[in-house]
Amino acid sequence: MVQPQPERPTPASAALGAESDLPAEGEALLARAPVEAVPEEALARALRLARSVDHPLLSRVVATRGGPEFQALNNALMDTYRVHGSLEAFSLLFELNTRPFSVIANRIVRMTGSRADIGDILQETFLAIYRYPSRFCPDKPCAFRNWSYSIIRNTVYRHLQLAAREGIPVDFVTEILPDDRADTPSDATELAESDRQCERVYGLLLCLYMDIYERDLKPRDRLALQLVEVDRLGYREAAQKLGIRLENFKMIVCRARKKIFQSLVRTLGTRPS
Repeated sequence: MVQPQPERPTPASAALGAESDLPAEGEALLARAPVEAVPEEALARALRLARSVDHPLLSRVVATRGGPEFQALNNALMDTYRVHGSLEAFSLLFELNTRPFSVIANRIVRMTGSRADIGDILQETFLAIYRYPSRFCPDKPCAFRNWSYSIIRNTVYRHLQLAAREGIPVDFVTEILPDDRADTPSDATELAESDRQCERVYGLLLCLYMDIYERDLKPRDRLALQLVEVDRLGYREAAQKLGIRLENFKMIVCRARKKIFQSLVRTLGTRPS
């Protein structure tokens, strides 16, 4: 689990420079977003990924003394997914950013008075990231943060536009997090046209996941995944609930995830990156 940490400059962020290309209004909001640390399990997976793909930025970031800074790792993982189409890189991005995305989405929803469901906002945000990696440019230390938060902002705004058709005024929502990479009207149309298809694909993947989860995993493996992925327990707390050592618990979770992933690959007839 990602744990919030007090905001301190790290060697990696100091070396890269911590400036952002968002205007003052956006910076004020992002400054209140949670500062995350990279969990040991996520770092271990990133290290394995760096060894398996030839991506200089990821290799450089994971080799940082003292461990990579959170946003630097996000940038590297996103660029790895953009260049290599690595599902492991996207999976790590999803796990690392679900919590901070939830926090920023909640704040934007409160600021705008939107009635949008946070779960819907997160699903649409990750789908957009999954579908359009070519639009990401790792040109600044906080590139992924700014890009992904602008997607969250635009997603909330689309929900407001839909609500406006039912009589909810949105005149007060003009610019929440201005960004020079904000989607154009044609981008919004492109997203809307593929939403329904992606939702069907997403539902299919969930059904396949649950089928493999019930059919192929042992009861202890299923419980281990439930504790960390559904109940959102930390690895140490989950290991204590199962009455096993932390190292053994991590191995169980890793093996269970790998088995599900390999079964998905076989079922869908695709090859992992």
